[in-house]
Amino acid sequence: MKIIKLSDLENNLPNIGNFHKKLKDEKLREYTYLLTYPEIIKFSKKSKLDDVQTFKMLALMTYAWMPRVLRIDDEYLDRAAVQLSKAKKATKNNYDEIEIQPIANCLHSLVGASKMLHFINPEVFPIWDSKIQYNLTGNNNQNAMKKLDNYYDYIKQVYILVKNKHFDSFFRKYNLANQKRLENIIGQPYDVTPIRAIEASLFEMK
Repeated sequence: MKIIKLSDLENNLPNIGNFHKKLKDEKLREYTYLLTYPEIIKFSKKSKLDDVQTFKMLALMTYAWMPRVLRIDDEYLDRAAVQLSKAKKATKNNYDEIEIQPIANCLHSLVGASKMLHFINPEVFPIWDSKIQYNLTGNNNQNAMKKLDNYYDYIKQVYILVKNKHFDSFFRKYNLANQKRLENIIGQPYDVTPIRAIEASLFEMK
């Protein structure tokens, strides 16, 4: 996995405004993601996430952001709900104490688990998916996508970037570009966390 450089992310910032160059289906997908992102975050913050029912509801919301239909495995459901509840209170110092594997097993997807974790704690957990893996490794190996160690390595890289002395400058530039995009596309600018700024920039790298 190659090292993420702030300079690479910053050089990619102009791509944030390329909405008008996308095909109609891509535009509709991006519009939907941008519009619903803060609503899912808001639901997650208000929810206690202390029961299986709420876990299922958040899983359904999360899978609106996934290409596959949700498949919940009851064998892991109780443990997954417990770990997701704990993840809501996790910090950058103890995130690795959360058992992510039961969540991934329950959803049959580490990508899905990372999105649920991000929605309930966007300050701590970045989203992990095939495009990010490709931009980090140069391949779309599905087995690598399923390895929890690779997700943890990615989280560590994101945290290193946040501590970089030049990160505040990058974050200001990202926010300016992202606010303009949100205003142009959905007319409703909103703030994102540093973790989201890095993950979203990495996702959109060409």
